[in-house]
Amino acid sequence: MLLVGTYLSPFARRVAAALVSRGIAFEHEDLNGYADPARARELNPVGKVPVLRLDDGESLFDSAAILDHVNESLPAAQALVPPFGRGRREVLRLAAIATTLYERCTACYVEAQRPREAQRPQLIEQQHLAIVGGLRALDAASARGAAIGTRPFNLATLSAVVAHDYAAVATPDLKVAEIAPGLAKVAAALREDTAFARTRPQIGGGR
Repeated sequence: MLLVGTYLSPFARRVAAALVSRGIAFEHEDLNGYADPARARELNPVGKVPVLRLDDGESLFDSAAILDHVNESLPAAQALVPPFGRGRREVLRLAAIATTLYERCTACYVEAQRPREAQRPQLIEQQHLAIVGGLRALDAASARGAAIGTRPFNLATLSAVVAHDYAAVATPDLKVAEIAPGLAKVAAALREDTAFARTRPQIGGGR
């Protein structure tokens, strides 16, 4: 099994963290779709990563679809998402908030790379409001201690910790630890856990 996508992408990283957390062996191709769009289009018609190529040659696109496949293959005790009910809805809700944070943080990062005179402060402000709201929602869930932080890590924990780490790098001016101290505490406690340590991106080589 081959996972394609740079861990600088929070979408690729959350897939990798899920695989590592469940002891699923995989090879990794560190592809940045922005840096090598031609290669990305070879793997996915729309040029997006992550891509998970299964051993039989089938390719899965989009982190949600990939994780759904992973979850389907796991025994009930190791499931990433509860099978039904309120617990399932809560995990999926928090994972959705986390992935929206990935998108909002990326939008801020991209805007910040523009020349200062070309930046759009109103757009940045709108994104910041959404990021703060999302971080506070994940922080509240972390404080409750049920959906985020417990073992085995569910999809909410995996997605939220990756969101914390990504927001801290992509939007450092927001001071994530002050906005979401409970989430920051969970992320710090899990920093050296294999799922997160092994997938931590090496900053300095693009997005």
